[in-house]
Amino acid sequence: MKTRTITWTVVFGMMFFGFLATDSLAIEILTEQDITENVVDTEDIIKLADNFIVMLDTSGSMMEPCEMDKTMTKLQVATKILNERGRLVPELGYMAGLYTFAPFKELYPMQAYDREKYGIALDQVPAKSSHPTLLQKGLSEMDPVLKGLSGKTVIFMFTDGTYSKTKGMKTPDMMVAELADKYDVCFYMISCAEGQGAQKLVQDMASANACSRVIPFGVFIVYPDYHTGALFVVKSGVEIVTTTETRIVGIAIDHTLFGFDKTESLESSNAELDELGAFMQKNPSTYAVMAGFTDSDGSAEYNLTLSRKRVEHAAAYLTKNFNIAPDRLILHWYGEADPVASNDTEEGRQLNRRVQIAVGGM
Repeated sequence: MKTRTITWTVVFGMMFFGFLATDSLAIEILTEQDITENVVDTEDIIKLADNFIVMLDTSGSMMEPCEMDKTMTKLQVATKILNERGRLVPELGYMAGLYTFAPFKELYPMQAYDREKYGIALDQVPAKSSHPTLLQKGLSEMDPVLKGLSGKTVIFMFTDGTYSKTKGMKTPDMMVAELADKYDVCFYMISCAEGQGAQKLVQDMASANACSRVIPFGVFIVYPDYHTGALFVVKSGVEIVTTTETRIVGIAIDHTLFGFDKTESLESSNAELDELGAFMQKNPSTYAVMAGFTDSDGSAEYNLTLSRKRVEHAAAYLTKNFNIAPDRLILHWYGEADPVASNDTEEGRQLNRRVQIAVGGM
């Protein structure tokens, strides 16, 4: 057995990979063998949210064929995603809820997350529906739920971007914006929206604040990193134990660094992005998980937006210069969270102004 130290850890489908940086290579091929199940204790995990809520559209429009798989309805695909992802969330003290809208129903009313009980609730998702899409009703029911919570909440909303207009009620994007303004909440719009109008609505809802985003059904089901990355990351510096037999599982890359309040990477960091882009071109099965960070200067909301712009810049660099498809680039942004150095010195702040990248799919 041997021990290695993680310089940054990312979750690839609930498996933890250790990264070992070297002085001579910006990118290192990782040849770790099967990692033991007890590699990371819960004390080594940084929770990024205190609560999570799933809102699932169970209206009649969800009975239409799904674009990604014409043999399944949108609701069947959404249920498949929930069963594969929802049963894997570790018990880290979250409060959790599972709700359907159209009609609104509490399958798992907001309570302490229990994986087994939550799984039973998932089994209650209906297989068929013919109800109108009362999205506003579902959003209005979220106000009292969020009011009773403390800390940060992530809402995973499974939607096709359609809704039944209700006289006297605000549009869904206006309601999401009001909830985002009142509460510490991020909306992950898990979308199967088709058509310009439906896609625009989903995008408008996701523009409520800096941490909200749209993730297509097909991307979310292939890359569980979107799900886990919304709820937790693993601390830097955690030691892992591996066997002496080796096999390639991924690569590690040095951090891409940024100047103070800048959204374009330092020229000295572009060489790492060039190496990564060339590697991904030669290995088309790979994908990159990219996370943006800032130092502690500025407000939390400003830094969250800044970290988003930084990781989007790094992704755009790979797409523009190496033709890496956007769906192979999984983006997260965390603001000033999880610093790798002290923010009390300029040297430390420089190291914290970064995008961290890990590659899986080997």
